[in-house]
Amino acid sequence: MESKNSKQEQFKDIIKLIESKNYNEAKDLLNKLLDEKKNDFYIYQLLGIISQYTGNLEESIYNFNLSLNMMPKNAGVLYNLGIINKRLNNLEKAKEYFFKSLEINPSFIDGYINIAQIFEKEKKIFDADNYFQKAFSIKKDHPTLNRAYAKFLFNIGELKKGLSYMYKNFGYIRFGKSNVEIN
Repeated sequence: MESKNSKQEQFKDIIKLIESKNYNEAKDLLNKLLDEKKNDFYIYQLLGIISQYTGNLEESIYNFNLSLNMMPKNAGVLYNLGIINKRLNNLEKAKEYFFKSLEINPSFIDGYINIAQIFEKEKKIFDADNYFQKAFSIKKDHPTLNRAYAKFLFNIGELKKGLSYMYKNFGYIRFGKSNVEIN
C-alpha cells in the first residue's frame, strides 16, 4: 500500500505531465491509479481535464460528472463543466455551472468573466457589465479580466475606455500608419 506522500507525489508528477502536454502518459498513470482506488474524485477530475484539453468533450463531461458525484461541492469541476457547456453553446447550462462554482468559491474571477461573456453573447449588456464589475471588486488589476473587459468594451463601441483596459495589461499602445504597437 502506498503512503499518502507517495500518492501526492504521483499527482504532482501527473500535473507536470499535463502542463507539458504529455496527455497520454498522464492518462496512463491516472488509469493505473484508478486500478488501486476507483472512488478518488481527483483522478476523475484530472481525467476530465485531459479529455477537455484533447477535445474529447463527451469523455470530459463523463469524468467530471463522476468526480462531482464523489465531491459535489468541487468548484473546479463545476467551473470546467461550465467551460465545456460554453464551448458547446449550451449557455444556460454553462451559466448554471458557473453560478454553482461561484457559490462555493465567490472570489474566483474567471467564473465572473465567463458569466459576463455569456451575458454579452446573449446581448444582455447591463448584466455582462455587472458581472465584470463584480470581478473587478475582487481584484482591480487582473490581466485576464482586463483583457476580457477591454474586448467587451470594444464590442459595445466603448473604444477609448477599452484601450485604457488594454493599456493596463500591456502598458504601452502606439498607433502607427500601418500598425498598432503594444508593449
